[in-house]
Amino acid sequence: MPGRLTVKGIAKLTAPGRYGDGNGLYLFVQKGGARSWMQRLVVNGKRRDVGLGSARFVTLAEARDQAFENRKAARRGDDPFAGQRKPRPTFRAASEKVADGREWKGRTGAMRRSALETHAAALMDRRVDQIGREDVLRVLLPLWTDKPALARKLRIWIRGVLSWAQAHGHVDDNCAGEAINGALPKVKGAREHHAAIPYRDVPGALEAIEASTASDIVKGCLRFTVLTAVRSTEARKAKWNEIDLEAAEWRIPADRMKVGEEHRVPLSDVAIAVLEAVRPHSSGDLVFASPKRPGKALDASSVVKALQRQLPGATMHGFRSSFRTWAAEKTNVTRDIAEMALAHRVGSDVERSYARSDLFEKRRALMDAWAAFVTGNGGKVLRFDA
Repeated sequence: MPGRLTVKGIAKLTAPGRYGDGNGLYLFVQKGGARSWMQRLVVNGKRRDVGLGSARFVTLAEARDQAFENRKAARRGDDPFAGQRKPRPTFRAASEKVADGREWKGRTGAMRRSALETHAAALMDRRVDQIGREDVLRVLLPLWTDKPALARKLRIWIRGVLSWAQAHGHVDDNCAGEAINGALPKVKGAREHHAAIPYRDVPGALEAIEASTASDIVKGCLRFTVLTAVRSTEARKAKWNEIDLEAAEWRIPADRMKVGEEHRVPLSDVAIAVLEAVRPHSSGDLVFASPKRPGKALDASSVVKALQRQLPGATMHGFRSSFRTWAAEKTNVTRDIAEMALAHRVGSDVERSYARSDLFEKRRALMDAWAAFVTGNGGKVLRFDA
């Protein structure tokens, strides 16, 4: 019986998740695009989840053939994986493998490594197959109510490392996953948000940044990020070959987007003027290249420091909140248009499968109005054609 997956269908998969082919064979798609095969079957009365290799090297047909042979062996009462287990890595070694394939670089990477070394020290030198749900809970519970934001981040990082271990056949289950949900107490209180500047103050904030002593490339990056309402990392790593100045459009590839899908950004005249101003300071294909590290994008810390020297406590992500509040209070655009401008997923999976449009032209009108507002030319309520 043919499986549910197809070669063409697999090529189109971008959203992280587990995709079943049938008969216990699954394709795992991770953030960043890494793909691997996993088979779930019962061996001698015990359920086993075993990795069958990276989808870069193992085709769909090969994965099905291997899964079929494994099922035949299991029915005979044999263990098809006997003697095939790879040496299990320590949690520290596994976390470094995860770091190699994700954005665990610079300040963000140092923060995550420091947090794991400090708060998950009991896990770091243990083999991943020796870590159980009780071990994970011993790390999380002391922090869960006193420092909920840190505890949730730790859980995400631990879960991610163990997901890598599961996908590569080092563990059968992820003991930081749903299995511990019921053991974690509910935490009351408001969710923490990135500090946002009131949208009315954004024009003044940009003027303060422009008057600062930061380099032209840093100021340009800050200004471009605000004007496009993208995430800081998306702006810092922008490349000239992604930008069509004639069409006033920027296409951010899926591997740099949080949702794993390409995002089109309409460029206002002001945003294009920023690009033209920074071009003499660029190097190679990077729009905002680091002046200190040839071939590298601006470091996040240099941008944040320049911002906070002028606006203590402000965050780059907070400008996205400023934009969203402005769109709700000062325009009549629909929620879908405003959310798509921020590259947020809108609606259920079923709704998205039918709503193919990215509302690009409506978003262009919105971003033009935002540019006019933050440059001091758009203080009135703005209305757009429905």
